[in-house]
Amino acid sequence: MNYILKLFLSMAGSFIIILLAVDVLNIQVHAMVPEEITPLMKSKENQKIAYLTFDDGPSLNTMKILDILDGYHVKATFFVKGNEEPYAKESYQEMVSRGHAIALHSYTHDYSIVYRSTESFFQDLNRLETMLQKEYGIKSRIVRLPGGSNNRLRHQAATKPIINGILQQLKEKGYIYFDWSIDSTDGFSPSISEQQIITAVQKGTKNQKHVNILLHDINSMKNTVKALPDIIEFLKKEGYTFDTIDETTPKLQFN
Repeated sequence: MNYILKLFLSMAGSFIIILLAVDVLNIQVHAMVPEEITPLMKSKENQKIAYLTFDDGPSLNTMKILDILDGYHVKATFFVKGNEEPYAKESYQEMVSRGHAIALHSYTHDYSIVYRSTESFFQDLNRLETMLQKEYGIKSRIVRLPGGSNNRLRHQAATKPIINGILQQLKEKGYIYFDWSIDSTDGFSPSISEQQIITAVQKGTKNQKHVNILLHDINSMKNTVKALPDIIEFLKKEGYTFDTIDETTPKLQFN
């Protein structure tokens, strides 16, 4: 009788252990069901994303641009210069308070200074960083070179080593530089029409999931402001969401 009882209890205990093990395994397998983790892990790679980027500001147009972006609940990235004018100081503050991203362009945007040497480039860039941090508490490691990383000076024998040195040192110093996939052409001349800007953006989005759009925030570029609502409405209609550039954004570099 005692033997039968011990055997029964032993079998029952084993059965309980098996049930517990199965239950634990079920929980583990259940937690790994793709359908349940996909919404949490969905990558930006699978989305249509538009990055609106504005170079060379702040300008007298900045507040108008910010108001338009607010009206559409869109955030943008501003690659800024150094500007000590009163209107510019307000614009830096408004960029931050309205939730936009501020990234580094250059302090002077003067090619004769910026591209005089690798050392000169970083002196100019550090001047901008110091101003932004001291005056507005802004820190960024995101950079866009004046003219882009493949600008005309990179194709000249005298300055090619300087540009290559800048790109190498940006990487070594922990910066990330970004170029663009769509040039809106608004920076060519103030005479570029509103429709030309819109058309350039529309054509550039064809068969593209991620679009990094180059626009300009310059006093004389009034047509950029006029074109912006149509650009945003077109992108929304095409199914794009909007995002700002940060260190997690997929790199877009000409080189």
